Amino acid sequence: MRELLRRLGLLLSLLIATLFIAACATTTRASADFASQTRWEGRLALKVYATPVQAFASNFALEGNGEAGSLSLHTPLGSTLALMQWAPGVAKLTTTGEPQSFDSLQALVLHATGAELPVAALFDWLQGTPTAAPGWEVDLSQLPEGRLNAQRKAAELPAVDLKIILQN
Repeated sequence: MRELLRRLGLLLSLLIATLFIAACATTTRASADFASQTRWEGRLALKVYATPVQAFASNFALEGNGEAGSLSLHTPLGSTLALMQWAPGVAKLTTTGEPQSFDSLQALVLHATGAELPVAALFDWLQGTPTAAPGWEVDLSQLPEGRLNAQRKAAELPAVDLKIILQN
């Protein structure tokens, strides 16, 4: 499994350059009614400053909320890299092999990314609500243009940068 995650991380790292080049050709939303949304698509980049540093970027489709939903990660050509699904009492990660089950969404996220991410706050952020998450700073100033930036700068935990660019 560690080898699979290493390969996934390497593949996603290689996609970073492709995604940044593709960003020039992708439109973002000009304005939005964030409060009613439960589905988002676009690109995300995540960098975890652990040892070694973990970084990946991917196209994504996210739907639902912190209680129940799904996140699919895709290559620029549309192939699915990973699918995360969750509901109360259920969290599942599907990559190229057998689906893996986890006790919680937080356990799944920690396994997949190497860091704890504020999932409930992330859904609020995407809806334009600056919900506080311990150790995290979020910049929603560019959300009307489809951009969200969040950082964790905790000394005892690995620092994390999360960048999201939403598409129409």
